[in-house]
Amino acid sequence: MSWHAVDALDSAVDVTRRLLFPFEAVRWAKLAFLALVMAGGSAGVSRALASTLGVSGFGAAGFESAEFESAGFEVPEFGASGARFATGVERESVTRSIETLVAGLLGLDDPVLVALLIGVGVAWALLAACSAAFRLVFYDALATTDVAIRRPFHARFRQGLGLFAFATVASVAAATPVVAVAAAASPEVLRAIGLSIGDFSGLSSVATVLGASVGVGAALLGAAVVRFAFEFAAPVMVTRDLGVLAAWRHVWAAFRGSRAELVPYVAVHVVVAAGVRIVQATAVAFAGLLVGAFSLVALVVVAVPLGGLGALVGTTAGVIALAVALACVTVGAVVLTLPVRMVTRTYLIAYEVSVLTGVEPALVGVKPALAGGDSCSVPEASTPGEADEM
Repeated sequence: MSWHAVDALDSAVDVTRRLLFPFEAVRWAKLAFLALVMAGGSAGVSRALASTLGVSGFGAAGFESAEFESAGFEVPEFGASGARFATGVERESVTRSIETLVAGLLGLDDPVLVALLIGVGVAWALLAACSAAFRLVFYDALATTDVAIRRPFHARFRQGLGLFAFATVASVAAATPVVAVAAAASPEVLRAIGLSIGDFSGLSSVATVLGASVGVGAALLGAAVVRFAFEFAAPVMVTRDLGVLAAWRHVWAAFRGSRAELVPYVAVHVVVAAGVRIVQATAVAFAGLLVGAFSLVALVVVAVPLGGLGALVGTTAGVIALAVALACVTVGAVVLTLPVRMVTRTYLIAYEVSVLTGVEPALVGVKPALAGGDSCSVPEASTPGEADEM
């Protein structure tokens, strides 16, 4: 059996080579910019969901209850398994923090501060939508090998906004069951946000286990939906000019008869993504050491006329020199690692698209670069108005 997840490893090399070479400084600069600002698929969402899963009422693992009870902590048992809830002191601390936060938010009566908070939220949403749009711009470049930014960005911003909205809604929907189970298992959380729960004293052991299972399943499903939206639906949105929901329907129809492809794809993608991160981390470490060494030499040269290394923190000129050196290290490390990030990011995305091409060439075969170099005729979307979705 030939798995597209494995075959795509070689195809992705060809697609990456066709986009990056022959070398052109302007082209590489544009691609480096896109690699820096475009959304990273499900990475951020997955981390957020993992954090949500990690916020549970369990703690004190590996410690005996007697040790905490002797210190005045309450460690109630959780079922016959012996797992324990977090200590009473920890739960009380969390409750107080939530009460303070809620009271602070509800007590805001300064219209300027409220407007500022709303403005920050709107600005964050717009930046996230722009990041998603830049990812679609990258797919445009991958499809045509013509790297442009401004015109495709204007053309894809609406689709990027839809992709961001879809990912946000899916993430919130996936995290809601986890938060609900955690709140139900710890009534103090509900009381902290002002909900009246009467004599409610938490879920039973069986209900908590069942609820946690449902919550974890929903979180994993949500992470998968968001991930495949960025990795599979996004290129279809570009090549067929569709909204995210219409693109999802096409992807779902393509994989409905090739479900066996998903398991090796996820496994191989994990390995490839891990390799990409290792390469990027190595590049960052090398660039940081290189730029740091030059900055250290420069600081020593600056410190001599100031009276020694101690003057770097004891004088205004020394503090300014330290700040400039830190800024140079940061900027220099980013600039030196951008080419590596751009190449590895291009290969990873080319791999994702190559897998989709192998499963259903008609979805991304509109563009020669996405079809492995073979042009093919693809019918237009059959449902009127699909391109206007989201």
